[in-house]
Amino acid sequence: MESKAVLRHVRMSAQKARLVADLVRGRKVGDALNILRFTKKKMARLIEKVIASAKANAENNHNVADGNEMKVAQIFVDAGPQMRRQLSRARGRVDQLRKPMAHVTVVLAESGEGRRKAAPKKAAVKAENKTVTEKSVPAEKTAAAAKPKKKVAAKKTAVKKTKKDKES
Repeated sequence: MESKAVLRHVRMSAQKARLVADLVRGRKVGDALNILRFTKKKMARLIEKVIASAKANAENNHNVADGNEMKVAQIFVDAGPQMRRQLSRARGRVDQLRKPMAHVTVVLAESGEGRRKAAPKKAAVKAENKTVTEKSVPAEKTAAAAKPKKKVAAKKTAVKKTKKDKES
């Protein structure tokens, strides 16, 4: 069972928020809240509230008995809109100030769930089933690849001989 909470338009850059989000990704909710409680960043308080909100959503909407045993399956921070302001400078000039915003999304899952392993690709499965002779390169390709190299080497030596002959 998954539970989700989103915090939008946070007045902080997404890059700074991702630093805090990386601390709690994949951890149990109780551990994540404890880590955030003792982290000295502004974003830690906000992410703590989002995780607590997702935990409450799981307990109320999905009838999860103990929200602390769930884990943070996904947490990601996307860039939001930017407020643009102007800053007056010398000689009548103006600089742009960008005040970025971010969107934080938290997805909680029960401890047994979370990210599942992706199914192996069909090509990888076929390669494992082939025998050693089928995996090797056909003789036609190896012979064709070797011939031009010998011709190029022969031309270089011939050119070098003619240059030496011309100099003497």
